[in-house]
Amino acid sequence: MNLLILYGSLEGQTKKISDRLAGIIRDKGHQVTAQSGEDLPATFSVDNFDAAILGGSIHMGKYPAYLNSFVASHRDWLNAVPSAFFTVCMAVNSANTKSRDEAKHYGDKLTAQTGWTPKLTQTFAGAVKYTQYNFFTRFIMRWISSREGGSTDTSRDHEYTDWAAVERFAEDFIGVIEQQGNKSG
Repeated sequence: MNLLILYGSLEGQTKKISDRLAGIIRDKGHQVTAQSGEDLPATFSVDNFDAAILGGSIHMGKYPAYLNSFVASHRDWLNAVPSAFFTVCMAVNSANTKSRDEAKHYGDKLTAQTGWTPKLTQTFAGAVKYTQYNFFTRFIMRWISSREGGSTDTSRDHEYTDWAAVERFAEDFIGVIEQQGNKSG
């Protein structure tokens, strides 16, 4: 199968997760194109792809607008092929139960608004990249991390992604596409 992984990444963790997914799926013998939704060429077509995983990071309660636009424009195709969706949101790792629960449902809101019904959805924690932030953003992220139970050590970056969960998500999706391939073959 030829698989598209389209991601919306603002600070790079969603890209890193997408690249890991792509590597796992390639190792199982499938072709994979991992592509930023922000950099899609005007001539981009989904016609060459048999399946898709979309992923987006949440910032201030929203996905990147280009990811929402892609889903809205390609909903029928996404519903016709095996597809999956993952969210990257630090709140899923929060000490606050309400924040964790809210984070787990961002994807549900996007799919309900667009009519897309992916076969799998998952939310992963991302990273806090203090060393990449300007003074103001570092101050705000430190305050949020303190409130949510994360690290406030601004001298380094902190990665919270559960890589075993990312690998399980990839394996689960491989099962979905291989099952689909058996049905059509």
